[in-house]
Amino acid sequence: MNTSHLSWNPEATPDFLVPLLGCLEDEYPIRRQSGAAKELVFSAIDGPGALRVSASGNKINIEYGSPSAAARGIGLALAGQNVDASSNFQAMGIMLDCSRNAVMKVSHVKRWLRRLALMGYNVFMLYTEDTYQLPGEPYFGYMRGGYSGREIREIDDYARRLGIEVVACIQTLGHMGQMLKWPHYKTVKDTAQVLLADEEKSYALIRKMIAFWSEHLGTRRIHVGMDEAHDLGRGRFMDLHGNQPVFDVFHRHLERVEEICLSHGLKPMIWSDMYFRMGNPTQDYYDR
Repeated sequence: MNTSHLSWNPEATPDFLVPLLGCLEDEYPIRRQSGAAKELVFSAIDGPGALRVSASGNKINIEYGSPSAAARGIGLALAGQNVDASSNFQAMGIMLDCSRNAVMKVSHVKRWLRRLALMGYNVFMLYTEDTYQLPGEPYFGYMRGGYSGREIREIDDYARRLGIEVVACIQTLGHMGQMLKWPHYKTVKDTAQVLLADEEKSYALIRKMIAFWSEHLGTRRIHVGMDEAHDLGRGRFMDLHGNQPVFDVFHRHLERVEEICLSHGLKPMIWSDMYFRMGNPTQDYYDR
């Protein structure tokens, strides 16, 4: 199935695919109602992950069981492939790390999103430790080039057109060394990397974080991190409260963060490693 470019008819195309195809036109050889091109024809079939792509005369038929399957079908049509396949995954996504060096430009994030859509991805986690501009916190992400609220909304709007859910992937305990190096945050610092648990000023800061993402993303899911907080309770926390079982400290903190998320109508998730480590006498990840 060879094709130099593809066409589509807005009047005969499912509504959810119209904005997606419009985004793809920015980069790929896809045009609206171009008579010289092979035409994409879409039809729904049973089975959420079902997908069939086949050429017939001057048409390329894409039979899909879900929006992400339909988008993947466009990618396969662009590659000139006939396919009869099925996927058992309802959600498939990546986490893009934007906490190392400079953040990715919004224009390049959009480029990633177009490619992800064409591969059938429907979830995009944006990992930002302190690389977003938190109102009222000038030292949060200072000199790190963080995303503004307007930029986050632009990414979210574009991803939604492509059928992709953008989920914030942040940190609310460990991995906060870039922020905690500033004296401004000494009152919420346990160790060099870990926020001070059981401290109201910590939860006031976390409320601002959660509120930022709740306001600027449409999803009601959020990832609040909490991984690799290895020295939790071993710094300033110990000076203030003494030596306490790390499991108890972690669990109390998790409950407070969950409460903040729920107050914004958000459903939080965390990395699982700390519970495995805390349940192991040697504090290792694996306990045979």
